Amino acid sequence: MSAVIISNRCKYFVQRKKRYCKMLVKSGEDFCGEHQMPVDPSEKKTEDTKMRIVCPLDRKHTVYTCNLKKHLKICNAGKKNNEQYISTDINSGKSKGQENDSNESYQMLSSFNKEKILSVIERVNLIYQDHVKLSNKLLSNEIVESEIKKSEYGMKTKKHLKQASAIIGLLENYKLLNDNTCYIEFGAGRGQLSWWIAEVTKSFSNSKSLLIERASPKHKKDNKLAKTTNKMHRIRTDIKDLVLDHISVINETNDIVGVTKHLCGEATDFAIRCMTNLNLNRDKLCGCLLTFCCHHRCSWTSYVGKSFFMNVGLTKEEFNIMCGLSSWATCGIGLSSEYKAKFNQNKEEMVQKENTFEYGLTRQEREEIGRKCKNIINWGRLNYLESQGLTSFLHNYVTKDTTLENVCIVSYINKIK
Repeated sequence: MSAVIISNRCKYFVQRKKRYCKMLVKSGEDFCGEHQMPVDPSEKKTEDTKMRIVCPLDRKHTVYTCNLKKHLKICNAGKKNNEQYISTDINSGKSKGQENDSNESYQMLSSFNKEKILSVIERVNLIYQDHVKLSNKLLSNEIVESEIKKSEYGMKTKKHLKQASAIIGLLENYKLLNDNTCYIEFGAGRGQLSWWIAEVTKSFSNSKSLLIERASPKHKKDNKLAKTTNKMHRIRTDIKDLVLDHISVINETNDIVGVTKHLCGEATDFAIRCMTNLNLNRDKLCGCLLTFCCHHRCSWTSYVGKSFFMNVGLTKEEFNIMCGLSSWATCGIGLSSEYKAKFNQNKEEMVQKENTFEYGLTRQEREEIGRKCKNIINWGRLNYLESQGLTSFLHNYVTKDTTLENVCIVSYINKIK
């Protein structure tokens, strides 16, 4: 049975969805604006301002001729390499001319032999004991805490607010909340952390927030302040291509502080390298506060802590194994919902499955190994920051019931003022 076409709806058949487009069309038209047959600008013979043509910058989408001039100014396809602050792969860790190695990162543990993995687990326990210093530093901010107490928020929102409160509390504790400072949030997403930093520092006359994000999420928090203040600035680009020296808002303040909230995998290494690659404004860098996630998505090329790994005798292969092992810290019991349902009637068998693993480890032991791998990777990053002149600490900044990714690095530079 073929799909029915409603007369006032678009007659374009969407192959991917196996149905016709449901958009309404203008009277006398067969297709909606997006599905009108586009015309190549070079072949356009009429001056019909309501005709849709292929975008000259990206042939994957179309635009009305009457809106072409405006569209070319904002089209994302035209922004990729034209800005002065974009330099491809400058923070990636690649040497000049080095190509991507698709087999370098995201390797599954199953691609390594069991003996090698057990050897790495043994070394992880020793290195963690000898080198990593992790302490609890659970702080908060009064302004954010008062917002958390409001009853209309659900548990998920409150967890994000608790993390923002703890991060800002640490910034205050390490004297990184000051006037005349530009706070750069790498991987800003919707900008909730930057929004709260702006709220806490609104009494400062010249504090700025710079949000870096390669995607364009909806419902951005910084949009709420855009009409009333010039403190919030957002740049859409990949962190690995960003040159901070060429961003005008950086030059409008005396100090720079970098922040991240659950920045994924190798993006944390991009952010660290981005800050330490400062040249013209290097003296402005006061410190940073970094929280992480997805260590299994790190790569050896981009990783800034290679010197630490090599100093303790860890190789690139062992780094990749540790990235895989790091997922044990957050992957739960490792049993699918179907498996749980199957053994729901046999509680004893379920408990036995949860508490054993292929490598002879209980679930708790596996989670502990995962956390140690994460923190050794983080310690390598901390080691790099200290080599760049920043005093650094590794802290649990919230409890594990708030987030399993509850570790941060705080770094600062002592400045005589």
